[in-house]
Amino acid sequence: MYRKLLPAAILCSGAAYLIAMAAENLLLRWILKPGTMLLIIALALTAVPFSCVYRRLMLAGLGFSVVGDALLLLPGNQWFALGVGSFLIAHVFYILALLTRRRPTLARLLSLLPIIAYGVGLLTGLHDGMFASPGNGSLWIPIVVYVAVISVMVWAAVLSGSRNAAIGSILFFLSDSLLAWNKFVTPMAWAGYGVMVTYYLAQYLMAQSVEATRPIPSSVRVAGSR
Repeated sequence: MYRKLLPAAILCSGAAYLIAMAAENLLLRWILKPGTMLLIIALALTAVPFSCVYRRLMLAGLGFSVVGDALLLLPGNQWFALGVGSFLIAHVFYILALLTRRRPTLARLLSLLPIIAYGVGLLTGLHDGMFASPGNGSLWIPIVVYVAVISVMVWAAVLSGSRNAAIGSILFFLSDSLLAWNKFVTPMAWAGYGVMVTYYLAQYLMAQSVEATRPIPSSVRVAGSR
């Protein structure tokens, strides 16, 4: 019963966070930003899982995302770098989870090509912007590594055959792209809202991917829990 209320609670909490952003209320942002993620974690926890291993790995990724959320609320490049590092770990856990359900086909394997093209185009644009501003150049290597890892995550999501995971990972990449572009290349007044809308949708879909799409025989559930 309570799980049915979670999507509405996540929507309300996420919308409230956007309002807190507009009002520049830092206290509410500290409460609602991780709070929305905790509701998303509850969604994954209460799902009938595709597999227990998959859920554990996804929960680890969601947990590191909460840490990253908090770090990105702090000012300064050092906190930004730590936040990127936390999300990097989250993506590694997502990749490990998604690889447990990989279902490769030729089309899915070839999807790596447009993913690489997008990543290279993003890094090309970020390079000039980052090195044009003193102090940002030191973040170049972490950003390159991050883009490479999230590209692998998107590919792993496509290979998994999970629609929720594939769309969620793409939205995650778009959210992070907008965040980086706004910070290092061209500041945009609406960017913060775009980042958070795509981010919450991404994490919601990643959590939803835990849910089994069809009934799982009890013998399989027992085996998966060991």
